[in-house]
Amino acid sequence: MKRSILFALLALGISGSALAQNDADFLAAHGLAGKTTEQMVEAIDGSPQARPLPYNAGITSTELKLSDGTQQFSYPLGDKFYLSFAPYLTQTHPCFNHSLSGCRGELANTPFDVKVTDKSGKVLMQKKMSSHANGFVGIWLPRDMEGTIEVSYQGKTASAPIATHKDSQTCLTTLPLQG
Repeated sequence: MKRSILFALLALGISGSALAQNDADFLAAHGLAGKTTEQMVEAIDGSPQARPLPYNAGITSTELKLSDGTQQFSYPLGDKFYLSFAPYLTQTHPCFNHSLSGCRGELANTPFDVKVTDKSGKVLMQKKMSSHANGFVGIWLPRDMEGTIEVSYQGKTASAPIATHKDSQTCLTTLPLQG
């Protein structure tokens, strides 16, 4: 499919080098030049800028997608999976694929205790983390695992099942803090 897109662009007179230049220009304009895909995701999700950002950035289970409204750029995630989650007290929103540039959670810049356990009970991660200005916490997980995420905040807790498969959600907004 990518080959047919390239042929269509060439037929329109848009060369591969022009696409690469557009990509480089876009990344430079948004402070993302020279970053790996993982670093771009972290920089965008952790951006202190108010949402929505002046460009679109979304993450699926397999790629980072960036767009300026006229062009779209995709960057594969490889063997890692990015899960962004937003614990909440009173309000949330439905979400499947996280919009790095638009999603907002209720508890911005808030510290949480986070624990991720795989389905065999092995603890993959356990640490204090703070949500970004957008109210989300992002974590990198191994691909193709199933387990549970547990979040604690001021004596309140929330937990949810998670999965990191090719068709899994990257935005978890169903973590109501209770207790």
